[in-house]
Amino acid sequence: MSDVKIVAVPRDSNPYQELLYQPLRAREVVVHYAGMLTPSRTLNTALFPLELVWCRIRGYNIFHLHWTFGFRLPGAGGSTFLLRASRWWFAVLLWLVGVLGFRVVWTAHNVLPHTPVFDDDVKARRTLVDACDLVIAHTPHALEALAAIGAKPRRSEVIPLGPYTSESIRRLLPPAPSGTPTVLYFGQITPHKGVEDLLNVVAALDVAPDVIIAGRCMDPTLRKRLVAAAAALQGKVVMSLEYVPEPDLVKLLAAADAVVFPFRRVTTSSSVMLGLAAGRVPIIPDLPAFAGLPAAAVIRYPPGNRGLADALGAVATMPPETLATMGSAARSAGESVSWDEIAERTAAAMHDLLG
Repeated sequence: MSDVKIVAVPRDSNPYQELLYQPLRAREVVVHYAGMLTPSRTLNTALFPLELVWCRIRGYNIFHLHWTFGFRLPGAGGSTFLLRASRWWFAVLLWLVGVLGFRVVWTAHNVLPHTPVFDDDVKARRTLVDACDLVIAHTPHALEALAAIGAKPRRSEVIPLGPYTSESIRRLLPPAPSGTPTVLYFGQITPHKGVEDLLNVVAALDVAPDVIIAGRCMDPTLRKRLVAAAAALQGKVVMSLEYVPEPDLVKLLAAADAVVFPFRRVTTSSSVMLGLAAGRVPIIPDLPAFAGLPAAAVIRYPPGNRGLADALGAVATMPPETLATMGSAARSAGESVSWDEIAERTAAAMHDLLG
């Protein structure tokens, strides 16, 4: 029986957690999502220290943190005082976790939060990394970027991200040849994802592929700008700014010849991995986070609108057989690492911490 018992924080809709924890449970690792005792976030925040004590008494020994947004105090809004108090509360909880004897593991999905959480997220990251017994990164670049902000882990492991795929996505056939290639952006839409750049580039191109944009946009100001930009394109772009259920995503991927991710910055991307596993060629900026992806499976461009324009222009005139060959290489790359292997490496790293 495994001696690893994990307190996982926070519980999120991101598929990563259960894709990892399901094969860990098969290895008899016990996982408890903390901070969910009641329907009230305020009450859960107040009870969290007691829940940690209860978990430790019951033999839980790994505190596995994924994201920090749950430590922002309820009602903090834009209050500088409450945002600073949130960061202090976070530091106190990390101290308590250490005092209770947990081993602290952080999976660094992002070097810094995409949306600010505390009054100073850089200081909060340094506090977190100082408290960690182990930092798991998906790429070496993430560790380098953490060190660049003064958050260098004492101990780290690079364990790659697996594909966020279902059987329906894995069974997708190669795209059928058509007159004009179709490129798809899918996923959550925030400023750093560069969707606004994508619209500006398409507007300036004489020859462009058909473009579909699908994903939830929670930023009302950004949403308004995107709607106006898409309307000005007069049908060159099909856009939906709502959550995309998986059956609809499968249909969108089936209709796409390639996927495009015009990120301004990125630590890692589950959407890119999903596109690879679906056999659709990702069009991505040449950033360190993607350095490990094989050249035969992706279309890289120099970061910026000029590079994105050149890449989209090249795809618009690319022979279907070229896209098909690259799509096959993409699928192979997307299937190169399994969640079972990721779980095995994660379990081994946690065993080492305890032993």
